[in-house]
Amino acid sequence: MAKSTKQNEKGKDIHEMGSAKLFVAAIDFGTTYSGKAPTSVLIDEDEQFVAFGFDAENKYMASLENDSDSDSADSDKDKCKDVYHYFSRFKMELHDKAVNLKTFIKDQNGVEMKAIDIFAFAIKYLKDQAIGKLVKSLKNVETKDIHYVLTVPAIWDDQSKIFMRKAAEQAGIKSKDLIIALEPEAASIYCQELRTNVDKKTDKTFSETIKKGTKYVVIDLGGGTADITVHERQFDGSLEEVLPPSGGDWGGTSVDRAYLEFVNSVFTKKVISELHSNQLEDYTTLFHEFEVKKRTITTEYSTDIVITLPVSLLEITRKHCTSVPDAIQKSIYKESVSCRGQKLSVKPEAFRKLFKSTIDSIIKHVDKLLKHPNLSDLHHIIMVGGFSECELVQTAMRQKFPRKKIIIPDEAGLAVLRGAVLFGHQPKIIGKRILRKTYGIQSWPEWDAELHPETKKVRIDGVDRCKDVFYKFAVKGEKVEDGHSSGQIFQALKTDEKTLECTVYISDDTNPRYVTDPSCQRLGNLIVPIPPLKKGETLEIEETMIFGGTELLFRAKNMKTGEICESQFELI
Repeated sequence: MAKSTKQNEKGKDIHEMGSAKLFVAAIDFGTTYSGKAPTSVLIDEDEQFVAFGFDAENKYMASLENDSDSDSADSDKDKCKDVYHYFSRFKMELHDKAVNLKTFIKDQNGVEMKAIDIFAFAIKYLKDQAIGKLVKSLKNVETKDIHYVLTVPAIWDDQSKIFMRKAAEQAGIKSKDLIIALEPEAASIYCQELRTNVDKKTDKTFSETIKKGTKYVVIDLGGGTADITVHERQFDGSLEEVLPPSGGDWGGTSVDRAYLEFVNSVFTKKVISELHSNQLEDYTTLFHEFEVKKRTITTEYSTDIVITLPVSLLEITRKHCTSVPDAIQKSIYKESVSCRGQKLSVKPEAFRKLFKSTIDSIIKHVDKLLKHPNLSDLHHIIMVGGFSECELVQTAMRQKFPRKKIIIPDEAGLAVLRGAVLFGHQPKIIGKRILRKTYGIQSWPEWDAELHPETKKVRIDGVDRCKDVFYKFAVKGEKVEDGHSSGQIFQALKTDEKTLECTVYISDDTNPRYVTDPSCQRLGNLIVPIPPLKKGETLEIEETMIFGGTELLFRAKNMKTGEICESQFELI
């Protein structure tokens, strides 16, 4: 999505501190869908991009049909030309995992490729689509006039955000032209402009209906994750984080996993595994059928849900279980599932149970969150994301929290994308954020026998020093303004070094002692060039971290020359 903006020259109000570019193009990279297209990428045997979205799905399915129709030896060459690598829902590979530029992900058949390449292909496609539509509408547009916003879950760690930036750069987006937006924050910004006339009595925006100083929670329920943040509206119109972002893997794909358990139980794991291995097209169709049906189920739905079964599934079931009815009778669903021909009928209550575990996890987490002492005066809940459009989720939330005003915007699945565009115009609108980690670097203070263990003692240029000491720049739980900086001057210890590698460490502990503590891990580094030093000459480097934005920045300054190195991190 892209839209133009006019620069406002009046004062420094928070809403005027936007992008200097003429246009903002937002890329909402989803787990299941990106915008209205499935997040699917098709790569050929030479690892070159073929297609994205529905086009990728259709071409891959067509290739499977061609393979099944080609049985002769003469078709081998043609089949080789149609070898594809199909990736779908791969965004979850970055959730709650350590990632770097060498991380691999598996395609539909278990073949591994570099994750950075697959993400870059997807981002490039979405970027090119945005540019194409913008140029078509306004023919004189130049790419240098476009600023890009790429969305990520707020609960993602720093490594995953760095990974997404690197993928965007590989996709042809210059780092200076890119800003990372946190999904529930983008939704929160969008909802500031939202008409909240749910009760039909007013036609005011959300920001007009709540008082300055009011807190509210934003629940972004996407395909992969439930991403939750709490904001407080400030008197200058900015938003401030009240609690750190939280959530879990309780998106729509969690229900899909429950469906897999369901069909494994009904038809047996052996049958479903063989279907996946030998009839991948039919296996995919079986889950597409569920994707359609799960959008229709409601709390009051009273008729059976009918799922059309692939013929190959019936045949494999007969081979292993005599018949589908026999398989059903041996499963835990014998009272709630029946089959006639290719039609599997599931009683609505059994179908609703596929959602139960996911919805219960969301409700339990939100309930615990709302009991926090800082949220005793919170009355508004905003629900966005595609999964929030599910009536079962909405009803469960309203039943559990009857005294809260729950707001679900029309086309809730597009709230993040639309908010990301607004964020591109107003990147400073989130005034303060809460740090989820303790940040620091490795320091080498002089040895102190009373403070330091013998195992940390090293001798550098004739001086006994303690290695691996964690020097804190910022502490977990600290609330910091966007642009908040913390720095310290350090001395380059070795005169023969041509570069200084500044490695940043993070910790879940508020007071780590050493970078080797179990709670610590390396985040990334910045290489600082060092000019030649004469014997006995020393060099001081001021190392500074800049907090409060959606990404962490790092700056190193040569105190002798004034030269500054500043960038996002390189992944280790």
